[in-house]
Amino acid sequence: MTDKKSQDQKEILEHIHSIFRSFITQDRDAIQNSHTKDWKGFLVSSTLIERGINAYMSNVDKSFKNFRGVGFEILDSEIQIYDSIAIVYYVARYDYKNDAGETHSLPLRSVDIYRREPNGWIQCGSHITIIPTDKV
Repeated sequence: MTDKKSQDQKEILEHIHSIFRSFITQDRDAIQNSHTKDWKGFLVSSTLIERGINAYMSNVDKSFKNFRGVGFEILDSEIQIYDSIAIVYYVARYDYKNDAGETHSLPLRSVDIYRREPNGWIQCGSHITIIPTDKV
């Protein structure tokens, strides 16, 4: 693997970590700035294609109401880079507290699409789901 490709992969993985951290701190601006305006994809509760940053942020607002994040771990990942596009596969655990103060975990799997822009890599698409607990 070339040094450039290795550096790109590290930058993309750090970007994903920063998104998780922003969910934990409920930093809405940081989340919005980590996605393109033309973002498209499927989020955990999606029944249709979510189109644009406003649709994404609507889901973020719902998440903030329902989950108080306390931690996360990327359990497995693979990043494939094709010039200015990267496809990122990962499995993660997102830890949160419910209204009773009990800590729970959501096992997640995702395929993210990243685009290299002048300021670096940014997420432009995603398909994230909760892994059924009988599969964990």
